[in-house]
Amino acid sequence: MQLKQSISLAVSLAVLWALPLIVGEAGSGISLGDTVQAEEKKKTRKVPAMREKTYKVLSEAQVMIDPESVPREEGEPAPEPTGTPQDAVRLLQKTLTQKGLNSYEMAQIWNTLAFAYYTLEDIPQTINAYEQILKQGTITEALELASLRALFQLYYSEEQYEKAITYIDRWQALKGTPDANVTFIKATAYYQMGNYRESLKQAVQVEEIAIAQEKTIKENWWYLQVVLYNEMNDVDNVIRVLETLIVHYPKKQYWMHLAGMYSEKGREDASLSAYYAAYVQGFLVKESELVSLAQRLLGATNPYEASQILEKGFDAGVVEENEKNIKLLATAYTLAQEMNSAIDAWRDAAKYSEDGETHYRLAQALAQEDRHKEAVDAYADAQKKGDLKNPADVAFWKGISEMQLERWDTATKSFRDAIKLDKKKEKQARQYIRYIAGEKNRQEELRKMLEEAVGE
Repeated sequence: MQLKQSISLAVSLAVLWALPLIVGEAGSGISLGDTVQAEEKKKTRKVPAMREKTYKVLSEAQVMIDPESVPREEGEPAPEPTGTPQDAVRLLQKTLTQKGLNSYEMAQIWNTLAFAYYTLEDIPQTINAYEQILKQGTITEALELASLRALFQLYYSEEQYEKAITYIDRWQALKGTPDANVTFIKATAYYQMGNYRESLKQAVQVEEIAIAQEKTIKENWWYLQVVLYNEMNDVDNVIRVLETLIVHYPKKQYWMHLAGMYSEKGREDASLSAYYAAYVQGFLVKESELVSLAQRLLGATNPYEASQILEKGFDAGVVEENEKNIKLLATAYTLAQEMNSAIDAWRDAAKYSEDGETHYRLAQALAQEDRHKEAVDAYADAQKKGDLKNPADVAFWKGISEMQLERWDTATKSFRDAIKLDKKKEKQARQYIRYIAGEKNRQEELRKMLEEAVGE
C-alpha cells in the first residue's frame, strides 16, 4: 500500500475514534444533575463543595449551550433556553470574576466554558478552557482525567502531536490502568511525527494490552503495525501481522497486500494462493483482476482453474468477450486437455482475429482430436488471413492433416511449400514426401492387383 494511503487510514481511524469522545467527556463534566453526583462518588481527593449559587449558574449555562444535554425524565421535553451558547460564554466569564469561588467551582465553570466553546467550534478557546481546569487547585480525579483526555484529543485533531503525546502521558500516569485505545492514539501520533520505531513500540503495546485484558483486538490496531513494518521494510513482520489480520478481518486489501509481500519474498506459490483466496471470497470483481488471476494460474500450471475463472467472468458479464480474453480461455482449455472446449473457444476467438494465428491454433486443436478435415480448412483459413509468425509451420502441419486424409497431392504440395518458406523444414518434409510417393505406389500396385483378380 502506498505511503499516503497508509497515513490516511491510520490518521482517519484515530481521529474518528477520538473526536466524538470530546463532546461526551465535556458534557459529562457539565451535566450537573446525575453526572456531578456520580463524579462526587468517583473522586479520590477531597475537594471543596459546590455552592447552590454556582450550581444554578452552571445549570442555566448548560441549557443555553445544549438543552438536550440536560438530564430529565423519559418523555420530558428539554427545557427552553434563556439564551444562546454565546450568552452562556458571557455568563460564565462574568461568573469567573466573582470573588470567593473555590477551586472546584472554578474548574466546573471552565469545564462548562469548554463545552460552550466546543459547541461554537472554537477549538483554541476550548483547549484553553481545559488547560485552565488543570491549573485550578484540587479537583476530582475524574474531572482531571476527562480534561487530559479532551486535551490530547483536541491537540491531535489540530495536528499538534507532541502536545497530544504530553497529555496522553499525563492521562496514562493518572489513570494507572493501561488503555489500548489511548495507546493506539499515541502510536498514531508518533507515526505522524515520523518516529516509526516509537510508533511501532506503542502499536505492539496496544496488542499486548488487549490480550492481557482479554479484549477484542480492533482491525486498525493490527493494521497500524502492518503500515509501520512496511515503512521499515520489515517484510517478514508485515507478512506475519497480515496473516493474523486476515484471519479476523478478511478483506480484499489485506489479501492483495499479503500476495504482494509473498511475491517480494519469492514465495510465488503462497502469493498465488493468497490471490486465489481473495477470489474465492468474492473480493475480485474487476475484469483486470480476474484476467490477471487466470494468467497467474496458467503460469503456475493450473489451467483448468484459469478456464473456470474466465468462464464465470464471461457468464457474469464482467470479463469482455474479446479476442484477447477468449484466446486466453482457449489456451487454458488447451493446456488443461479439455479439447472440445478448447476448440469451441479457438473458433470463437477466430471470429475476432485479424491475422491467421488464431485459425492456426484452432487447426492444431482440431488435428489433436483427429478432426483433420476441419483442421485442413482451419489451416487454409490461417494461410488466407496471413500475417503468421511462422508460415512454414502452418504449411507443414497442414500437410500432415492432408496426409491423414490421404490427400496425397495436396499434402505433397503443402510439404513443398513448407520447404520453400523455411529450409530447416526440408529434411523432415522430404521424408514425408518420399513416404507419400511410396504410399501412392503401394496403393497403385494394390489397385492393379485387385483389378487383375477381378478380371480373372
